[in-house]
Amino acid sequence: MALVGDVSPDGRWFWDGQRWVSAVSPDGAWRWNGTAWVAGVSTPAVGTSTGRGLLRRVPGFRSHVPWKMGVAAVAYLGLAGIASVSFASALVGSNAPQNNPHNVGSPVAQVGTPSSYPAAPAPSSKPLSIPSPTPSPKHSPSPSPKPKPPPSPKPAPAPKSTCGAPANPWGYNFCGGRYITSPPANFCSYFRCIPSFWKSTNGYVDECHDGTYSHSGGRQGACSYHGGELRPLYRP
Repeated sequence: MALVGDVSPDGRWFWDGQRWVSAVSPDGAWRWNGTAWVAGVSTPAVGTSTGRGLLRRVPGFRSHVPWKMGVAAVAYLGLAGIASVSFASALVGSNAPQNNPHNVGSPVAQVGTPSSYPAAPAPSSKPLSIPSPTPSPKHSPSPSPKPKPPPSPKPAPAPKSTCGAPANPWGYNFCGGRYITSPPANFCSYFRCIPSFWKSTNGYVDECHDGTYSHSGGRQGACSYHGGELRPLYRP
């Protein structure tokens, strides 16, 4: 027998007390869920029913009388509590230790008399010797070798006086000595030679008045374009 508000198994109809009425509004925007019209909820699948429909089939809730439904709810809660307590008792009983058939009652701990206790050892009068910690040897860092000072350079010999001649490795000077008739090939690297120094090699080397050097010393026309001869250059 259908009750008021029950929904058909396919979710398309519900019983209003006299006849089956469509559970979906004509525009499809509303659906009857067993107690009220609900918007925007899809139609239940075929063969299912709402929770409210199942609750209406439980004894005590079929009458739709509030006080009867309250009594039924209390009764069901009480049965559920009794079942829970029974299950817990059974679970505790299964875990309890079984009594030993050879011993009656629970074992009682034996308490000894003071005389049966072992005597405490007498305190020793000797002071306890605490070994002093042995100091660990300290590792002193090895001294790093001192770098040897570089040898001091030997003082260069004091150059000999050239009596005004330019410094040169041969010691040529104006102090006196012998004439220079065959100067070295790099002579003009230290002395300012005239352009014809290596062309006119008929005499000795001498200085012209303009500070240049000629290789025609003692010959006619030496230093003719450089103010004439000034003085000869000597080698030691």
